[in-house]
Amino acid sequence: MGIGHLTANILAEARKEAKAITGEAEAEKKQVVKEARQKAKERLAAAEKNAEEFVESQRRERIAWAKLEAKKMEGEARESVISDAMDGLYKKLSEFRKGNRYPGFLKERVHEAMGEIQVDNHLVRICKGDKGHLKGMKADIQEDLSGMGGAIVSSPNGNVRVDCTLSSLFEEKREFLRKKLYESLFG
Repeated sequence: MGIGHLTANILAEARKEAKAITGEAEAEKKQVVKEARQKAKERLAAAEKNAEEFVESQRRERIAWAKLEAKKMEGEARESVISDAMDGLYKKLSEFRKGNRYPGFLKERVHEAMGEIQVDNHLVRICKGDKGHLKGMKADIQEDLSGMGGAIVSSPNGNVRVDCTLSSLFEEKREFLRKKLYESLFG
């Protein structure tokens, strides 16, 4: 065997080995590319899923915010209606003094207040023009109040007093009236 033949054999062997290595490298390259593509698909799917979750989260958040705003607006509208109704009640109360039920109401409230204050002589303060409604009452009656009507009954020294003016009675019952109006209007 000559050097030429040995060289040819070595070259053939080297080519064969190179071809095997190249084949393996090509197969490995295909496997790496395949795995890279699979990972890219997985990452893309994960990114799409994250994007969908983010969009859904934003949608829910905006819907919740819109519902909260709507509820706030509804509450403000209801409050406005209640406030208007309370103003209407207050206006009607201011007209009560002109009605035929007022004299009996005033007399009854003054009598109750006098019963609460255990003294021999009472000071009854009323609005101008109401003295005629309290004829026959044993008390010092002064027409020095201004307002919608009613009376303030006190001991002569003013230490004990009962405020039964229409405005104070309205304020005393304000929350009760608001509640009743709310129930009546909104169930």
